[in-house]
Amino acid sequence: MKTSYNSSFILILFSLILFSCSNSDKSEECSSFLECLDGTYWTTDNNQSIWTFNDKKDGAYLEVYISGYNCYSYENNFIVNAEFKYQTKLNLSEDFNGSNWLYSIVNDSIIEKIKATGGNTTYFYKTDKSYLDELLELDECNY
Repeated sequence: MKTSYNSSFILILFSLILFSCSNSDKSEECSSFLECLDGTYWTTDNNQSIWTFNDKKDGAYLEVYISGYNCYSYENNFIVNAEFKYQTKLNLSEDFNGSNWLYSIVNDSIIEKIKATGGNTTYFYKTDKSYLDELLELDECNY
């Protein structure tokens, strides 16, 4: 009888721990492209620019720092007249310069940017903030 009670107690305890862990995982999971990438830093394979996404679809949802000759320039979606269209958990769509662009999360460390009509594909690789900090130590470009 005591063994049955102990087995039941262990089974209940194990079930509670398992249920608790599965709930905490779901509550931390992001629900949209911008939320999933909020505050992360990305660079192209030639390290010419650093991109960061912000969870603000009506604000500056995308910021870009472009390295120049010992200087940097800054752009966001307002400055370049890019217009947010929609997002899912894995994609973001925007209109820019007369074309539709789709950003897709490939995995934890790669984003693909593709022109909807084809022909232009860029890959971004996750980086840390120190790369941006180094760039911001330079002066802003005046051209």
